[in-house]
This record gives sequence, structure tokens and C-alpha cells, in this order.
Amino acid sequence: MRFKEKLVKLPPAEVWSQYCSFLDLSMDEYMAIQFRLLEEQIALLGGCGLGQRLFGGQVPRTVSEFRQNVPLTKYEDYADILLSRRADQLPSEPVIWLETTWESGSRPVKVAPCSAQMLETCQANMLGAMLLAASESRGKFCLKPSARTLYCLAPLPYASGLFPVLIEPEYDMHFMPPLREATRMSFSEQNKAGFKLAVQGGMDIYFGMSSIIYTVTKNFNEFISGAGGKWKLSSLAGFRPAMLYRLLKAKYHASRDGKPIRPRDLFDLQALLCIGTDTVLFKDELEDAWGRRPLEIHGGTEPTCIGTETWSRDGLVLFPDACFYEFIPENEMLRNMDDPSYTPKTYLMDELTAGQDYELVITVLKGGSFTRYRVGDMYRCLRLKNERDGLAMPQFEYLDRVPSVIDIAGFTRITEGAVKRVIQMSRLEIADWFARKEYDGEKRAFMHLYVEVDGAAAASHPMTEQILREHMSIYFRHYDHDYKDLKRLLGIEPLRITLLREGVLAEYHARYGRPMRRINPPAQDIIDLMYLQNGGSPRGGDGFCQ
Repeated sequence: MRFKEKLVKLPPAEVWSQYCSFLDLSMDEYMAIQFRLLEEQIALLGGCGLGQRLFGGQVPRTVSEFRQNVPLTKYEDYADILLSRRADQLPSEPVIWLETTWESGSRPVKVAPCSAQMLETCQANMLGAMLLAASESRGKFCLKPSARTLYCLAPLPYASGLFPVLIEPEYDMHFMPPLREATRMSFSEQNKAGFKLAVQGGMDIYFGMSSIIYTVTKNFNEFISGAGGKWKLSSLAGFRPAMLYRLLKAKYHASRDGKPIRPRDLFDLQALLCIGTDTVLFKDELEDAWGRRPLEIHGGTEPTCIGTETWSRDGLVLFPDACFYEFIPENEMLRNMDDPSYTPKTYLMDELTAGQDYELVITVLKGGSFTRYRVGDMYRCLRLKNERDGLAMPQFEYLDRVPSVIDIAGFTRITEGAVKRVIQMSRLEIADWFARKEYDGEKRAFMHLYVEVDGAAAASHPMTEQILREHMSIYFRHYDHDYKDLKRLLGIEPLRITLLREGVLAEYHARYGRPMRRINPPAQDIIDLMYLQNGGSPRGGDGFCQ
């Protein structure tokens, strides 16, 4: 029986039980599922070439042995097998190969295999997330048997393309634009065409990147009325009568009250789903604009879909059957960054501390390849259980990528190597630098690059912050194709420059006995540096920092 038929024929409580019963698990029951599935995964890995390599020829007999003897891994440990798609070396036959950027501009794409069992699990978990997105309390949801769906995410081979592929066989989703048409469009064209169809014919479900939905929301009146907000009779052709009535009514009230039209004036969504690195920043504003608080789900190319919020939309719960989860505390992660020879400690789901930040480590279950894999994401454990909602398991908030990566709106991942390469390509006389992810007044992320220019070069060719930004931006766009989309799709300038006086970073190193971290140094370190930059004393000396 398809999911659509279950919605019609089965009692809501039974549908809920089939897809959301994992929320009823006790912590012991949750961990029992984790251990059982990991033991099955160890057996699969033990019988393949990749697993023998990771295990060092000795298959672990227990979960404890697995955690003690199998090293933490990164993509480099899999690249030779996965980039050549050597299915004969993997624990299960891949059905789909997903792709994503490995390191912006410099390395080939990462590819990740998905087994049939992984896809079955992902499908069930995505359907559960849809029920939760359409719910206001435990077990109570309002989801029609079919839905007009605006889907503003990249298609396969990106991981976000799994959603329509896995959901369409189970549920009648009328995607806007239709999937066959969308695959022939650029991402920008897909978004514009889909939104036009939604305004004309209505929309039940909106699923997209939070940064894209936020941009649409901020520019909503331009989306529905064209550039400059001008309304033309010809633009009303193709509207369904109900949507035309809503549009004209909303236009009348907006004109009368002197306020812009909001999405909630046109649409009555069953579900609003978001993915993205900065979703938490936009939730309140999106809820006010759309009349429904977005439900955040999380995943990635390597793990697929691993987490969802619940009806309260106040924290992620990780699906127990997608991956086996380990967590590296932030202090352990930072110690490992400073000393790569140090092996950080990991903790299991039932060993966490509320309020602590963790780097996620996954072992993909159901025939997956990634084992004790540092996926590169940071989460905060919000609480160990939620008594109000009857949850006996931890809930999380996604924070960002690990500090060695600058992720801007989910579009690009900038590393130390990428910045070095762009500086080399630019031929600018930059003597020293560091970069940090920061946010503007509208909650939009950007990369703040702090640079020292060589004094002799600066004397003959004076450089201003504006000249540096314009010059560097050209090379970032050339080097990193994803970088170009930030301005084209989101209307943001992703780079800002602060020019430092020559030698101040060396002064910082001498004073504190350590160099400034190249990527995402702590805010306090930058405050200390700026005291030195302006001739003051560090940490509260002369009251410079504003």
C-alpha cells in the first residue's frame, strides 16, 4: 500500500505509528537499535575490500572493539575506491551514486554510494519528516493524499535530489516545475519557473534551502509582480480562479493598509520544510511571513537523511536506523586541530552533555561505506530528553561546518587551501591573512578576509579594501563555480576585506605564543588582534573594542 493510500484508508494513528514511532523509543531501546544495526554493518564491511582496509585485516567482534581499533576517517581514506566507483570493493551494491563538492575549486567532486537498503530507510524517514512537517502535536497531522509542491533544491546526483525520487512513488506530489523539465533548467531557472506556477495555481508544500526561501520571502512582492512591483493585466493570465481571488484580495488589503503582501496572504501551506546551514537564523521571520514555522531536516551526501525536528520544531532528533552516531566534544576537536597526531575521544548518544557542542562522526548503516567518518558538521546537544513532548532521546541544533571550513548559505565550502590558491592566482602582494565566517545585519553569511599587504608593494601600488575586494572577488568566482551563485541567486556579496597594518599578525603570534588560526579563529582572538592593530593593550587594555 502506497503512502498516499495509507493516508486515505488507515487511521491517522496507524500511519503515524508506521513512520514516527521512533520518537517513542526509550534511550535503551534507541541504543539497542544502534548496536544491532552496527553489528550487522560490521559483518558486511568485514566481507569487502574497503572494510578489510579500514579494519586492518582484523574484523571487530564487538562495538567496543570497533570503536577502539577502527580509526576515525575522512574522505581521503575512501577517495581511490569511490572516485573510481569500484563497487566490487564495497559492502553492498550501490543503486545510486551521489555527488557533491569535495573542496571548492581545487579537488574533484566527492561521490558517495547508496545501497538499496539505505534508500529504503531514507524513504521511510523522509515520509516521517513530511508527517511531522504537517503536524502541530504528537500524532495529529493534516496531509492531503496529493500536494502541489514547490521544490527548490538541486536534482540528482546531489543528495537533495533523493527527495523527489524517493517520495514520488509513494505520494502524489505535483512538483513545480515538473521534474523532467526541472532537470533541463539551471537552479535559478528552476526556482523562478516553480514559483511562477505556485503563484498561479497554488502550493501545498514548500521544500527548499533555507537561504533560498529566505531570499524569496524578502523579495516576495517582486517575485509575484515582476521587477519594480508593477502589476500588469497580462501577468494574470494562467491563474486559477481561487489564486486570482487571493491575489487580488491581498493586493487590495496591501494597498489599503500600506503594507507589502506576505506569502501567508496567498498560500495556506500544509508543510514548510527547510535544509541548510543557517536555517536557525531564519525560522522566526519565515514563520511570520508564511504562517507556518518551518521544519528543519538534516543530512548530507555521505549519510543521506539523518535527522528531523518534531511537531514542536525546537530541536533535531537523529534517526536511529540511518547511521551509528559518535560525537567528538568541541575541546577534543580543537585539540586535534592543533595537534593532528592526537586522536580525539568520541561519545555515544547516551553519553552526551546538554549544552555541549560536538563534531559528528557517522558509520553509515544498511550497507553504507563510510565508517567512523568525520562528516564535517557541528551540532549542539540542546537537551538529553524533552519531557514536554515525551521524548526520551537527545535533541540537537545544527551549528555549522567544522571550524576549518567556511560554508556560505550551503552553496560553497571554502578552506585554507582554497584561499591560498585564490591569493596565488590574484598575484596580489598579500603578506599574511586569515578568514572568518560572519553575518550581516540581515543574517546573511559572508566571508570576512583580514589581510596584510606587503609594505614595499603597497608603497608603489596603494591598495584599499575596496580594490582588494573587487580584485579577489573576480578570482574567487573564477576558481569556485559555486561561489558565483551566492550573488546571482541570493543577492549577497560573499566577501568583505579588512586591511591590517603590516606586521600585526606577527605581533599577535609573539604576544600569545601561537599564530592566528587561518580559518574561523575565535572571536576573542580577533578582538585581541584588533587591539594590537589600533595600538592598544589586549583583553580590556584601553577600551577600543566596540
